[in-house]
Amino acid sequence: MRIDTLSFLPIFINQLLRKGSSLAVKSVVEYPLPAAGETHEILAVSDELLLISQQTDGSLVKVALNQKGQPVAARKYIVTNPWSGLHGLALHLGSSSSGANSTVWATVQFDNAILQIDPNGNDINSPPRVLRTIPLPAPAFGPHGILEHNGSLWAACKDSSHIVRMTIDKPDEDHQVWAVSGRPIFTAVHPTSGDVFAGLDLSSKIWRYKNDGGTGEEIAVPPDKGTTPVGLLAGPDKNAWVVLLGNSTAGTGTFGRINKDASIDWFTLSSSIGSAAPLIHMAFNDQDPTQLWLLGSSTLCAACVNAVFTVKIEDTASGTARPRIAVQNTVMLPTQRSWTHRMIVHRGDLYITELTTSTLAHVSGGAVTGLNISETWDQYAFSGVGARVDALDYSNA
Repeated sequence: MRIDTLSFLPIFINQLLRKGSSLAVKSVVEYPLPAAGETHEILAVSDELLLISQQTDGSLVKVALNQKGQPVAARKYIVTNPWSGLHGLALHLGSSSSGANSTVWATVQFDNAILQIDPNGNDINSPPRVLRTIPLPAPAFGPHGILEHNGSLWAACKDSSHIVRMTIDKPDEDHQVWAVSGRPIFTAVHPTSGDVFAGLDLSSKIWRYKNDGGTGEEIAVPPDKGTTPVGLLAGPDKNAWVVLLGNSTAGTGTFGRINKDASIDWFTLSSSIGSAAPLIHMAFNDQDPTQLWLLGSSTLCAACVNAVFTVKIEDTASGTARPRIAVQNTVMLPTQRSWTHRMIVHRGDLYITELTTSTLAHVSGGAVTGLNISETWDQYAFSGVGARVDALDYSNA
């Protein structure tokens, strides 16, 4: 007699749960933010404070976290004027790690400048202060992403398609401007080679500058891998990484590791959801450089998912085998069609901005660390994603 093992799995899993078997708890909670047409970048200033930019009204939101990393309150401030286009955020590397004296860099895309902002401590009721305004040199216009490295600021000028480098101490005297094809969003310095890279989303190319005084080169994204490189960041594995957003129809679930010689190892998710996912951003596990998180977004594709993909890379030290994805798991975000935008890992949790819904998502527990937990093919598929209890009481206060 043939025994169908799969038919017994739901019963077996439920019995384990009722007997107190331990499974990682997954938590995905969405917190509404003060309303804005577009909610963009997110930056952790200290253990207790996040900053979030809202470009459409030039505002900066201070979000307070409790000891568990949960958001407890948010306050919105107009930093200069409602039409400035406040967008990019980066921590000033000379700032205090405690957050008490930390300052941040912010781009004001429509005012064509970089601001140095004092968040004014962890007290969210204390308004931030602008300490310094640095105009961008012509012909560059429209700074979007911002990066500090070795005493210089690097800005990706989305509107004019330029990359700009300025020394922090003497930006008027010491700066460089490079024209690139459309349209730079992120810049990142390769941790090993020191080369500077920028993702050019409209032309589906990656700009590389070798710090040799030249104009740089543009590396085309192979058409079979996808289009629209965004989310270009330096990783703890001493490489740079980039993700592909795709187009209005779908993504390709593809991301790339940029090696020190500028060659790119491409990886593609293979699950039913991940294989067509448009990827907009990523975050890294500093304790385990082989693990990272990818953010799927409906920004260009309305029918595509907003989700977090947990990935573990297996790299071969010898032989001819290529590095590969060893583990890939999916956690869906509650609100779809929200244009998930940016993601950071902070205190072991993930924090995600949702652009069109003025929302901050907090992902914690098994959703972050549980490499065996996936909504597409593991134990959740047998019993749904509800609470693992037999009785529930609801508070409708």
